[in-house]
Amino acid sequence: MRSEQQVEAAEELRNQVNAIIDPRKCVHIKIPTELHAEMRVFGLRKKLSLQEMFIEFCNLIVEGDTNLHKKMDDLVKRKKEKRIKKLTNQDAESIYDYIATSGGKKS
Repeated sequence: MRSEQQVEAAEELRNQVNAIIDPRKCVHIKIPTELHAEMRVFGLRKKLSLQEMFIEFCNLIVEGDTNLHKKMDDLVKRKKEKRIKKLTNQDAESIYDYIATSGGKKS
């Protein structure tokens, strides 16, 4: 049987090891300043930190929350559409540049 001092020493050692070996991953993201401010206000009203909200969001996605998965699918679609629109705009600029440099002459 362990003495109270041994139990306390073991607990202290466990705390020291946990402080050294943090099982969490540090993630840095950039979000618009206004969005950050609105999220902070939302969190303050709910008495939640940004970290608590982000962890919950991540858990919901990983656990398969259908609403969040649909939102992510929508994000993928918007991202593809933006990329296609960007390509289309670049193509149009290339065509205009070609016309301008060729003086409208047929090749």
